[in-house]
Amino acid sequence: MRQETPTRVPALPDLTADPFDQAFADISIGWDDDAPQICECDHGDEAAYAPCGRRAKWRVTIDCTCGEDHPRTIELLCTKCLRTARKDLGNEAITARPL
Repeated sequence: MRQETPTRVPALPDLTADPFDQAFADISIGWDDDAPQICECDHGDEAAYAPCGRRAKWRVTIDCTCGEDHPRTIELLCTKCLRTARKDLGNEAITARPL
């Protein structure tokens, strides 16, 4: 005898929820936790963004140390691009955490 496959019923939007949380939930639809994340390091020229394409292994936070309060940057990088970033951004405060 065939069994019926259970289907997921999409949840109705919560009208009392924080609009930021709702917007993030809308954006994150389709993200799969098991899917590998791609390195975000830009290997293109000034005309176009070209991501590295290798699998990202690090969530990297870069804080400006020049004293002009530049915004914090957060990127997903592969090991090779993290090594290059550390070399290129010598004075910046770089924190790397594994994904």
